[in-house]
Parts: sequence; C-alpha cells; structure tokens
Amino acid sequence: MDSQSRIWHLLLIYLGLMLLVVVPACGRPTPSSLPMTLPTTYLFADDFSPPSSAWARFDTEEGAVYALAGEMYLEDRGKGTAVYSPLVGHDYKDVEATVDVRYVQGTLDNWMGLLCRQVDEETYYLFAISTDGYAVILRAQAGTVTQLFGPTFQQAIRTGKAENALRIRCQGTQLKLWANDELVAEATDSALTEPGQVALFADAVPRGELAVVAFDNFILTEP
Repeated sequence: MDSQSRIWHLLLIYLGLMLLVVVPACGRPTPSSLPMTLPTTYLFADDFSPPSSAWARFDTEEGAVYALAGEMYLEDRGKGTAVYSPLVGHDYKDVEATVDVRYVQGTLDNWMGLLCRQVDEETYYLFAISTDGYAVILRAQAGTVTQLFGPTFQQAIRTGKAENALRIRCQGTQLKLWANDELVAEATDSALTEPGQVALFADAVPRGELAVVAFDNFILTEP
C-alpha cells in the first residue's frame, strides 16, 4: 500500500479504535517477575510472563488481546477497527516507553506501536511502524486526526517477521519514535497536554484482513 493510502486509512482509525474489556481493578500497576535489567527511573515494567493484571484484555469478533508464551498478542480481525490495550489505572504526561514488537501473521499492510496521553478512544498520540518499514506519528483529538509525521519509509525498521525494539518519548511538546536505537520519526505538538494512558496498539490496514502482532519486554521510565 502506498504512503497516501496509509494516511487516509490512519485518518479513519479513531472511528474504529476499539476497547471491549473486562477492566481490571484500578490502582498502581503491579509488574510481573522480571528478568530484565531496569533503569533507576523506571515507573513500570512487564515481560508478560505472566502479564500484569493492569493490561486490558478481551476476545471479540473484531479483535483480541491475550497473553501467550511470555508475549502479549494483539489481533485485529479485519472488521475495520484498530485494537489497543491500555495500561489501566495510571496516567502519565511526560513518559518514555520501550517495547519489543514483532509481526506474527496476516497482512503486511499493518501498523503496530504505542499510544501515549490517551484520554479516551478519540484523544491520544499514536507512534507506529509497519511490517513493510514505514513510521508514523499521529494526533487524535476529539474525533479529528492530524498527521504529525509520515508515513515515511525508514531503513532502520526491520521488515517481515523480524523483531523491532521500539522506544517512544512524550515530553512536553516533543514526540519521538526510535526503532532499533535509531530515530525514525519526530514531531512537535502542543495540543494534548493532559496526562493519559499508555497503550499497546495494532491495526490491519485492508478491511477483511487479519493482523497479529506480539509485544514483549515493556518498560516505562521518566524521560
């Protein structure tokens, strides 16, 4: 799919962003047992073995979020909706997040990444990459979606089923996305200033196509 088609699809994501969950009890998230080496500024971490109960999970006709073999899977079943799983119970304004993500199966025309400052289903920043090497940053605000960066092809993004190490930073007006330690997207925006949730995200671009991605080694830190 070309870059312009990707833009138009992403501009419609907010209409179908879906969260159908049995919401866990709110409160400070409790990380699972972690073999990871954590920075001193970490706020939360999860290697999904098993996942923290703070993550929203569900299984519907439209999509699913579930844990399997030490990873968190997001599955978009091609009904015209994107799928996300927020870290329930704690909001952040200035935050940095890292996570490993890989394409598992389905269409190569997809998006996978993270949300920050998510207030509701229509207000958030989206940082995402695609299996075929594109990067994007978008703002959704009260039903209006604005392209802040891309979609642009980036050599640093590993394509196909290779794992990508993602890092995002929401700090003041600065929005940045790294893939495999290389900066692949950045933007400046002052529209969303309130604290919000951080979430995992996946989307199949073509309607009727499946997209399954898996996340691992999630860490939140102070920027």
